[in-house]
Amino acid sequence: MKKITALLLAALMVLVCAAAVGCADNNDPAISDDTEDVTTVEEVVETDRLPDPVPTSLDLGGETVTFLVIGEGFNGTAWRSQDIFEEEDSDDPIKAAVFRRNMTLQDKYHCVIAEEVENNTSGKAKTSINSGADDYQVLMCDTGGTLALAQANLLRDLNALEGLDMKNPWWDQNLVANCSIGGKLFFATGDISIMDNDATWVMMFNKKLITDLDLESPYDLVRNNQWTYDKMYEMMTQAKRDENGNGKVDWDIDSFGFATHNSSLGAFYYAAGLKVVEKDADDMPYFPEQATEYVNLVLDKSIKLWTDKTLTWSADRDGYGAVELQKIFEEGRALFLGEVMQLVFRLREMQIDFGLIPFPKYNSEQKNYGHFVHATSAMLSIPVSCKKVDKIAPFVEAMAYESMYTLTPAYYETALTGKYFRDPESNDMLTIILQSRTFDLGSTHMFNWGNMAGSFTELLAKGSDAYASTYAKRIKSAKKALEKDLKRLLK
Repeated sequence: MKKITALLLAALMVLVCAAAVGCADNNDPAISDDTEDVTTVEEVVETDRLPDPVPTSLDLGGETVTFLVIGEGFNGTAWRSQDIFEEEDSDDPIKAAVFRRNMTLQDKYHCVIAEEVENNTSGKAKTSINSGADDYQVLMCDTGGTLALAQANLLRDLNALEGLDMKNPWWDQNLVANCSIGGKLFFATGDISIMDNDATWVMMFNKKLITDLDLESPYDLVRNNQWTYDKMYEMMTQAKRDENGNGKVDWDIDSFGFATHNSSLGAFYYAAGLKVVEKDADDMPYFPEQATEYVNLVLDKSIKLWTDKTLTWSADRDGYGAVELQKIFEEGRALFLGEVMQLVFRLREMQIDFGLIPFPKYNSEQKNYGHFVHATSAMLSIPVSCKKVDKIAPFVEAMAYESMYTLTPAYYETALTGKYFRDPESNDMLTIILQSRTFDLGSTHMFNWGNMAGSFTELLAKGSDAYASTYAKRIKSAKKALEKDLKRLLK
């Protein structure tokens, strides 16, 4: 998220609360239906706009700008692209924002915005690029597919394109800083897309259980810098229940402190402020000397949270899937839920109020929270086959700029008003989460050189804290894999 965004969205939430009769009852589902003052929100946003970075002289001469985007066959309907193209206006805030943004851009720069939907975006893009065709001017492939295209030298360096300024606030500066290599940046995200928001790993909590068990407010714990691994464990132990008293773990009957799936293994690593790869003074990735003692301390606390199956229920670890995970939380049988932000939109039928919080810090001495972005996120890139890049680059900049004042506020409005979180506190929590995302080139969701990123998660899954020896076994081959990729990427 960008610095200006929090200010704009604070104004948005004030307006939403006003429309909901002063937010007099945060538990009132009727609040979700009261989003009528869209014009007022847009007027507030307009007054705070930064100068438009794209010259008005940009003219695409009626040409079509085609985006290659993810289809529902990639990972289900929930991950079908929804932030690039809409055929008509809508009552849905996100769809309306996309449509109106595009109409503004098309009229201003004399072009047509189109999308081609494909399940295997990177495969389709590679075939097209290698044929020399200019089928797609902009790519929105999943993270893994984007990296594969970068490794094949099929993507342009965004930092080298005139008309694009990746230091602008509508580009995610965490990604820009952490994912450039030797000054080159092959992909990006930011306000132009909501897929990275949806793919951010977050934590939710059951408000009713917090009240019924007389537990501390998670919001207050976050505000007071007391939301830590130890505090989470303490609260989890008070929530677990063997409901039928048979001494077994029954996923469809028992109650748990934490419901999630195995992606949360990596979430604990980044929540503790750890990273696999750092950058040197020349912007080159390298494997730092790991503070193995600290990693082992993180592992010890994570193992305590993870390995007790009566305490933590993991869908894939225990042979189930997302449907069962969602069911447990919807039925009020889990105090905490770890999943991507996108799950929030699938919980629209949930009757029990829930809230949003960051993953906990390792301890209160830790400066910042930490969150990773799942590989299901789409990343923006421009293929080397794009022939009129001198016009496409500034057009992409214009689209990102316009999205900061249309798409991002619509995302907050949709995610945070009545129908989902039903409280204003979640606005602050979502901002904290999105501003503390970690983009790690060495993660399992990116290059994962030598499977170094897998070391922590594999040990946690096994309940082992033998990190130092595992690191020592893998680091040599990891460095070789990194060196090989750097030569290819910088060619």
